[in-house]
Amino acid sequence: MSTDYFRYVGVDIGQKRTGLAHTDLLRTIASPLETVNTSDLMPRLQGLIGTGQYKGLVVGWPLETSGKEGASVLRVRSFIHQVEKQFPNLEIHKVDERYSSKDANSVMILSGLPKKKRQEKKRIDQIAAALILQRFLDFNSH
Repeated sequence: MSTDYFRYVGVDIGQKRTGLAHTDLLRTIASPLETVNTSDLMPRLQGLIGTGQYKGLVVGWPLETSGKEGASVLRVRSFIHQVEKQFPNLEIHKVDERYSSKDANSVMILSGLPKKKRQEKKRIDQIAAALILQRFLDFNSH
């Protein structure tokens, strides 16, 4: 695969579930991928990164409403440290994830998704991951 064509994977880490999203090969659009149990996150990332398509990771950085780092930052920082050890050549970027779940719900409403489907937490997690990833893409587009 050409070095110009690769994907980023977006990660919205939660205590129980983690939403995953990914970009297209030109890194212009983020799409929801799946929701996994947080305990299964590293094996799932190994599978994705092992394909050779993914060169970067965009992680939601859980700031409090005030902008200060909260307790959840410790979990995310530990995850980033694991990823750095396991994948030393992988780009890792942190993106403010404040309001991503609320924004995900708004996106589902605007898209006409029925209320019952909007209440599925796993759906919210992966859409939040896609929104975090899209924020990164929009801010870093050339």
